[in-house]
Amino acid sequence: MLNSRKKLIKNTMLFINLLVFLSLIITLPSCTETQRKDLKHFKSSVIGLKRKVTLYSANGEPIKTWEGRFKVEVMGAFIAFIDDNGKEVKVSGNVVVEEI
Repeated sequence: MLNSRKKLIKNTMLFINLLVFLSLIITLPSCTETQRKDLKHFKSSVIGLKRKVTLYSANGEPIKTWEGRFKVEVMGAFIAFIDDNGKEVKVSGNVVVEEI
């Protein structure tokens, strides 16, 4: 009796997860631009996005480049992020942040 109840609960949870997954697959292509941006911001804040941050000199020459999966935060006159080595990096000046 207890074993069959566990199977029923397991199958019900599997069915609910399948319904949620299918509804996401069906509705995502029809999302508005605002919804896509919100989803991207959510993804960025949860796991970070693959990005390339380049710091340039006043002459336009690259000084340093960081690549990795991180969330970039704008804090006044500088940006901050945690690199792949787990170190916080704060950069100000001519900076370009690209999603790769």
